[in-house]
Amino acid sequence: MAIEKDGTNSNEAPLHTVVLGSGQPPLIILHGWGQSLEVMQPLAELFAKYREVHLIDLPGFGKSPKPQQDWDTDLYAERILRYCEDNKLTGIDLLGHSFGGRISIRLAYRKPELLRSLILINSHGIRIPQPFPKNLRAELLKVSSKWCKSLDRNFGSNFFEGWFVPRYGSRDYKSAGPMRNILVKTVNEDVSLQAKEIAVPVLLLWSGSDTETPVAIGERLHKLMRNSKLVVLPGKDHYPFLNESAHLCAYHVLNFLNSLPQTEKVAINA
Repeated sequence: MAIEKDGTNSNEAPLHTVVLGSGQPPLIILHGWGQSLEVMQPLAELFAKYREVHLIDLPGFGKSPKPQQDWDTDLYAERILRYCEDNKLTGIDLLGHSFGGRISIRLAYRKPELLRSLILINSHGIRIPQPFPKNLRAELLKVSSKWCKSLDRNFGSNFFEGWFVPRYGSRDYKSAGPMRNILVKTVNEDVSLQAKEIAVPVLLLWSGSDTETPVAIGERLHKLMRNSKLVVLPGKDHYPFLNESAHLCAYHVLNFLNSLPQTEKVAINA
């Protein structure tokens, strides 16, 4: 049975959530940028056979309203922490995909005693060196962006929105709408220092063919996180949990959870 709720005891940034299943410890799932809890629900339903699963629409996505201010991922992590406090959740397993993974790292660093384990699927948050042509192009685009914005401010023109964004803006940037300032604030955040301090068991589940968050990010996190395990799924893209692949992801996650100490073993027939 799914329990759908809007808001918690906290007055700021109400959350739309869905709770599936029962059993301890609770599992919280955070979706990626531009998505909602619905994209994670098929995977969550597999876990709900064994435990209570909390699906959350992050503020500004799905049915959760946008924050009043332009948040960074620290503030998103703080909001999830308050959700756990409001619902008296402790010893949680926390799963984050992409943008949700960056928030999960922030939360695991900030409140390690809240977590039993951390699962990151194709997570953002680590900068990796780019080959020369890509690095040069990025620098040129950064300069061009600033130049266009300067012209617009000084002359009242529309070069940035009318010329630069349609040609060079990323897909996420073009579709961000009222969330654009939050995207700009969070997209280049680097959580390397926080990841290095995380001591809880970590599963890094990565797609071998992901072009948005390439395997090099997962490998870097694996080196930084002293208690981590990296599993690479060959041929999968940025969303390895969609359709029939949800069973493959659930298999690896349940294997990982079953390896943790003081864990009630579950049959892996996801």
